[in-house]
Amino acid sequence: MTEDERARLLGLVDVVGLDGKTLFNALKHNPGRATWSNFKRLKGHLTWVDGLGETAKWLEGVASGKVADFAGEAEAQDAATLKDYTPNRRVALIACLAAKARKRARDDLTTMFCKRMAGKAKKAREELEEIRRQQQESVERLVANYRTLLQQVDVGGPAQTARAKAAALTKQALDALEGLDEESSAAEAASKLEGRVSPALLTLAEGLMVQSNGLASLTAAVEGLGGFDAQYAQIERVSAHHGDNWEVLLHGHLKADRPVMFDLTDVIELKATSEDSSVLAALAHAKAHRALTRDFIPDRDPDGRKVDVSFATQNWQKAIRDRRRPGHFVRRHFEAMVFYYLADELRTVDVAVLGSEEYADWSEQLVRELQAEGRPVDPLDLAQVSPYLTEHIKRFGEYSTHELGITPDDYDARLDVDFSVLGDDDKAAAA
Repeated sequence: MTEDERARLLGLVDVVGLDGKTLFNALKHNPGRATWSNFKRLKGHLTWVDGLGETAKWLEGVASGKVADFAGEAEAQDAATLKDYTPNRRVALIACLAAKARKRARDDLTTMFCKRMAGKAKKAREELEEIRRQQQESVERLVANYRTLLQQVDVGGPAQTARAKAAALTKQALDALEGLDEESSAAEAASKLEGRVSPALLTLAEGLMVQSNGLASLTAAVEGLGGFDAQYAQIERVSAHHGDNWEVLLHGHLKADRPVMFDLTDVIELKATSEDSSVLAALAHAKAHRALTRDFIPDRDPDGRKVDVSFATQNWQKAIRDRRRPGHFVRRHFEAMVFYYLADELRTVDVAVLGSEEYADWSEQLVRELQAEGRPVDPLDLAQVSPYLTEHIKRFGEYSTHELGITPDDYDARLDVDFSVLGDDDKAAAA
């Protein structure tokens, strides 16, 4: 620890903030709950505690149990009683508390992200249930819209009428140009057509314009139905119902949270705890294109390698593919997929948060503890142990609730059970 860092820690018990309390008190307590609306305050708190110094460097080689004990002792004191300690012990206690505060800030931010994603995924599933209830209305609306488009291109409709008129005008122009040698010069062609070049070309241009207007009528029809995006959105909703695919609905619930989610993943430093780092690679790809305004991004990285999305379900992999642009992802679905699976891997510790405690790489912590105790670490042994269950159970729940509505059978009071009091002999026999 440098002299400046030491002086900064000792000064925490003297410097009074705007709330009338010392900065030491701010180190003891987090600035409010880890809620989405409180993100900016939590981010500022993280920046402040990180600015105190590299606590990991200060406490390198110190057992985590000792750090926890000293941090707990410091947290139990106030600024006045802490001044009764010797400077060296005071610095040691505050350093341990600062280390705990830095980990706790990262834990809170990560928990906030995971809970937010779980809540948004729940809303997407609830929306799918609502779509199921409203499917008939959605289908009827799409059928009506499709009928309108068919009427545009059917016989007697604007598109067909324009097409017929364009064909007639084009024929007039071609008739005027009949017999023209394709290799003739412009002067020879003009002489041969006796001044009919301009009228013929004008007729041809008029035919192309009529044809263009006929196609424009189709576009106008779609715009009258709410636009292409609205039509695709309705189709996605119906497709979600028929395919039991809530994933395509998630992006709508994340739209307002998008800037904060990117900001949060910038604040915390992430690390894959296994050889599979595909989710973090996909996150990096999303970050590289987050400033673009269009709703599609390439499916390859700058080196030309395809972005690996094998970690996602088939529904996700289908949803993120841009059908109109081969070789591209639909950005809104790709980002929703990345954030969802990042939260999932944070919960299962397949992705760790550096400097965190609850979301730390457990294997790295275990190695440090064993090495601090002077024990040799065999990687083969380490590969066989884990403090977490990786199947069925997650730390934040997500348990099945489909049985909650099942009513148990009524209690049968006529059960053939003898509730008479046992005597001493009977107790011995029962034993």
